[in-house]
Amino acid sequence: MRLFGVTAILVASAIVGVAHAETTIQAGEWEATEKTTMEGLEPTPATSKKVCLKGDDAKLERLFFPTPAEMKEHNCTYAEGPKKAGVLSATLVCPPSDALAGITAKAEVTYSATSYEGLGQIEAKDKSGTTIKGNAVLSGKRLGDCP
Repeated sequence: MRLFGVTAILVASAIVGVAHAETTIQAGEWEATEKTTMEGLEPTPATSKKVCLKGDDAKLERLFFPTPAEMKEHNCTYAEGPKKAGVLSATLVCPPSDALAGITAKAEVTYSATSYEGLGQIEAKDKSGTTIKGNAVLSGKRLGDCP
């Protein structure tokens, strides 16, 4: 079963047909780290990536959700959870296709302008109905200005 960018979760921003507020963070170079564990699969090491966020792209969602273009391509929907100061709660749902499993990803992330940490829950289901559940630990920090 192939999972698509669940940081690749978790899990994006302006989503097709759904208006929502994005969470502004400080622009610059960010390091985003994700440790995902899926039931029945061998544990994998945490993954880390550096992302340069400039201007209007300086949104928390850009660090761990698929891009708006990826979401549109895969017919994903995005819904925010209850609003709390300093906390982003959201759900991403992408239906299965011939090539990719469907994903339901829920995240709750505590953040400031320069860092974040949180947890995610993932459920992947392929067209045959095989389901795999998992969890993700998400964290990130601003490293400085973009190179």
